[in-house]
Amino acid sequence: MLNTMRKYASGWVAQIFIVLLIVSFGVWGVAGALTGIGGNYVAQVGSTEISAVSFDRAYRRELQNLSRQLGQQVTPDQARAFGLPNQVLGRLVTEAALDDQANTLSLGVSQDTLVREIAHDPAFNGPSGTFDRAYFVELLRSNGLNEDDYVLERQAVEKRKQIADSISGGATVPVALSQALHTYQTQARTIRYIVMPTTLVTDVAAPNQDELTAYYNDNKANWRAPELRTISILKMTPADVSRPEDITDADAQKYYDANAAQFTTPETRHVFQFVFTDASTAKATADQIKGGETFEAALTAAGKQISDADLGVVTKDKLIDPAVADAAFALAPNATSDVIAGSFGPVIVHVTDVSPASVKPFDSVKDEIKKTLALTAARNDMANLRDSIEDARAGGATLDEIAKNNKLTVQTISVDQSGKDASGNAVADIPVQAALLKAAFESDVGIDNAALQTDDGGTVWFNVTDISPAHDRPLDEVKDKVAAAWTKATIADRLAAKAKEAKERLAKGETLDAVAASFNLPVVTAQKLTRGTKPPADLSVDALKAAFAGPVGTAAAVPGPNDGDQIVLQVEAIDDTPYLANDASRAALTQQLADAMQNDLLQQYVTELQNELGATVNQTKLQQVIGAS
Repeated sequence: MLNTMRKYASGWVAQIFIVLLIVSFGVWGVAGALTGIGGNYVAQVGSTEISAVSFDRAYRRELQNLSRQLGQQVTPDQARAFGLPNQVLGRLVTEAALDDQANTLSLGVSQDTLVREIAHDPAFNGPSGTFDRAYFVELLRSNGLNEDDYVLERQAVEKRKQIADSISGGATVPVALSQALHTYQTQARTIRYIVMPTTLVTDVAAPNQDELTAYYNDNKANWRAPELRTISILKMTPADVSRPEDITDADAQKYYDANAAQFTTPETRHVFQFVFTDASTAKATADQIKGGETFEAALTAAGKQISDADLGVVTKDKLIDPAVADAAFALAPNATSDVIAGSFGPVIVHVTDVSPASVKPFDSVKDEIKKTLALTAARNDMANLRDSIEDARAGGATLDEIAKNNKLTVQTISVDQSGKDASGNAVADIPVQAALLKAAFESDVGIDNAALQTDDGGTVWFNVTDISPAHDRPLDEVKDKVAAAWTKATIADRLAAKAKEAKERLAKGETLDAVAASFNLPVVTAQKLTRGTKPPADLSVDALKAAFAGPVGTAAAVPGPNDGDQIVLQVEAIDDTPYLANDASRAALTQQLADAMQNDLLQQYVTELQNELGATVNQTKLQQVIGAS
């Protein structure tokens, strides 16, 4: 329950309020003591009261936190479904119990201590990394608090902290526990094993009628036919109602002319760029290339490689420097430019692999354009079509009649709740499958069902036209499946018996090598396995657990990773890692154990404190606050 509290209270203000609270007391044992209390209070613990204002403020804050986490506004009904009111009340009751005890013990917090704790709270650090008063005030305001209210609440938190520290603050992990956990986590074992496949069992004959009937009766539920529902489905998406044939060639031509770039593949060139630090060197290099030296040779002479100048195969718009782009796309293939005044200095450009621009002719894209225009028109008209169909349904029209009038198709399927047909095969192309099956199996024959929405803006209407109840299939109908299952189970049983016999042979002193040889199987060795090791592919999780079930020499027979296989293993060696009390790598785990112990101590203390003080809840006032929030 603590995890639940933390989940719904991740904001920094909420974290301050639950900093030391270990148990949610939404079910804190006072349900039988809900005696009425008067006044404007939601609950009372001992002599400490929880006002309706305090509960309302805390509840609204948690409601806002939850809404932020879910990315949508949570309604009061949803909050109750989450159990939020009980969580908030439980936290406030716990705080009240500690506050009451703090008052009884006359605990206090000095102003200097309070100021220091607030000033050193990292939640209030500004850009400089230190306490920022302006940020502090703004943060309080954004969470519906003022300074006075926050200081009082922080003062109460510090008092509760004094109690918690005195109860559990000094708890440390016993060395014996730490050692035991260390051994459990780090102990490594070497095992030798054989994998016994189902092919070792070869003498299983077909079952006789009595065996078949007995197995069928013992496992009848395995062949039970699930409830099937016949569902008529009318789906209308933009693609379903678009009519490309209604788009004229003239309209398609108009779209083609207005979107010429969409059908044009721009020219590409493989461009190389040689950048210089000064114009004189650039000109000298350009003259050498004009004199017959290759571009690559010029690069090599300058201590560069061709890859250093490679800009890749690009379109003109991909070149950042306009001067370079203009020059590169003005050159003939395999030509080199004169010196260009580039943005980053003098440049010489070389071009290869020129692919001219190409334009798809209208006739080759006409059908594609018509589909696009028809789909756009259908999307724009979807709302009117949806309303028209809803009106027709309200007027008593059937889905078949509606489909005919709108040139749509009714899909009829017979499925179980998981989307499979009577033979157990998945039914394809069920629109909005999860939502439709859920709604269909909550409906009935003759019921008008609410329409469902598709991800692409479409709508699905459906009717349940027939229900076939779940029933036991007769043996004659599933005889082949029952026979196959009996054979598989019989092989598994006999193989398990062989594995058990092999284990018993090991227990009597026979070696694993001798046992393996009798089955003509190899012996596999797995070294340095720990409890957290992922088993090898041919070793099951059950086998890994069995390997840690006893001392050296322990033997076991367990199921293998493949269906029906068995593993027979024997522990060959055990390696224990020495325990070092000051091992830094174990510090985090030791701290987790210490925190858990401290939490347990504090939980026990708070539980006993509440039992001693007693708690009463004003349910009338509580429901008023929840309903108003």
